[in-house]
Amino acid sequence: MSNLNILQNFDKKSYFSKPFPYFVIEKCFPDKIYEMLFKDYNLIIDYLKKHNDTKNLNNIRLQINSENFLKRDIFKKTIWYDFVKYHISKEFLNDLVNIFNHDLNIYYPKILSAFDNYKNDENYLKIRNKNNSDHKFVIDCQPGINTSVIKKSNVRGPHVDNPVEIFGGLFYLRDDNDTSEGGDLEIYDTDNQKIYFEDKAEVKNLGNLEKIKTFKYGKNKCIFFLNSIKTIHGISERAETNFTRNLTNFAIETYFFDKLFNIERDGIKNLLKNLFKR
Repeated sequence: MSNLNILQNFDKKSYFSKPFPYFVIEKCFPDKIYEMLFKDYNLIIDYLKKHNDTKNLNNIRLQINSENFLKRDIFKKTIWYDFVKYHISKEFLNDLVNIFNHDLNIYYPKILSAFDNYKNDENYLKIRNKNNSDHKFVIDCQPGINTSVIKKSNVRGPHVDNPVEIFGGLFYLRDDNDTSEGGDLEIYDTDNQKIYFEDKAEVKNLGNLEKIKTFKYGKNKCIFFLNSIKTIHGISERAETNFTRNLTNFAIETYFFDKLFNIERDGIKNLLKNLFKR
């Protein structure tokens, strides 16, 4: 299934180590393959709309995880069934580890060693589900959408991902007829001052951030990153539109090891929470 490997057009020139390790691929698939992916994605969009009341949802993220996706008969004859199966495989994970190898050794040397030491073990890798701690690593590929925008809004501001996540990725499938503004991935750096986080790891003191790059929402493009306390990213405000924002999310996590980093909450807020608990 090499023709479905989203990393097939990876180029070292599009890999960056600062402000955190990430790479982009502006054209992931040949036109013919992408057209098949986009055509069958309409089935995913319809499925997500059917199982959610999207008429009153404004710019809300909906997705289906790998475990549930592969169980649905409706998807088994689509190109996305093979796509999801490949992107939860050991082969795909090994490719990511090789790409991020240098920075992974700087950020998480123990994790890098584990990728090598345990790669032949039975409990090396599995699909993410409710019982994640019985394997060294878990993986997920989640086709999804952001619903249409009734009122101009932001999906999510600057944040970091869950500290159990090692790698994250996004694949975009923008409709050619969608001319709306926004929905772009924004990458941030800090001015070396302490960053505090609120619920869901949203950055509270935004004044200490500097937006350094914008990755435009488009078709047939992806971005992958090494997750860390420095991996601050967000989504730009979306304008009103009837179109969905089409994206597939990739996640590789570990529940076997300690969390990769600590998220420091605002001290005053935490103090008040503790007082109320008493």
